[in-house]
Amino acid sequence: MSTSPRPGSPWLYDTARRAFGWLQRLFRVEVIPSGLEAVPPGQVVLAITHFGYLDFVPVALLWWARRHDRLRFLVGPRPYRSRLLGAAITACGGLAVVGRPNHASLNASLTALDGGWSIALFPEAGVSRSFTVRRCHTGAVRMAYQTGVPLVPVGVWGGHRITTRGHGVTTKRGNGSLADLWEAPVRIHFGAPVDLSAATDLDDAARLLQAAMQEAVDVAALDFPLGHPAGAWWVPAKLGGGAPTEAERDIWDARDAANGLRPDRDKM
Repeated sequence: MSTSPRPGSPWLYDTARRAFGWLQRLFRVEVIPSGLEAVPPGQVVLAITHFGYLDFVPVALLWWARRHDRLRFLVGPRPYRSRLLGAAITACGGLAVVGRPNHASLNASLTALDGGWSIALFPEAGVSRSFTVRRCHTGAVRMAYQTGVPLVPVGVWGGHRITTRGHGVTTKRGNGSLADLWEAPVRIHFGAPVDLSAATDLDDAARLLQAAMQEAVDVAALDFPLGHPAGAWWVPAKLGGGAPTEAERDIWDARDAANGLRPDRDKM
């Protein structure tokens, strides 16, 4: 068995976890989970939807509360542009996704899995403006293929109301702001492990993962306490909301790529 890459400081991870837990209680953020009974015991690869910048927080808090386990998150390059933030993420056990074709990131993840850790990542590699799951990259399915560790889709719904792309923490209440933290519900649904046995290749496996993640977030959104207000910016177009359609999202993503904001070398 390989030696796990340095996991950072459990003390710092736990300090950050306690701080986020304190903020959750302070703002009375209600995390509503479901589907955990379908998650096998032991280590897993969690493939999480990425609609809001803070979606990792309720997942990490819930995972600790229910499994008493620390997750090692794969983190894209942007936070590492800040030396302080990057150092903090690494110290908490985070793994950076950098370099084409990300063999180093994948190898570090595989070694962490060999060492008994659970990995959490966002296969879409960036926030989806449409609040529907876009095409997934193949890193998550490669981990599952090469280690046999269950690949679990996780749908997070509601966190994007607080802060997401185009809706930061300083805008007015009801349009994405810290004020929206107050009594904010966040739904998390864990789907059954993805069966990749029928996939013909890695791209086909990634499509199966995308469908499973969309199903998980659909379940989470179905009984969301705030419903689906017509025209609301945080509700997807397919539910009558004001979010961009998937076609509009793809246009924005293409513009981002053309401007160097989403380079392929930062995907996995």
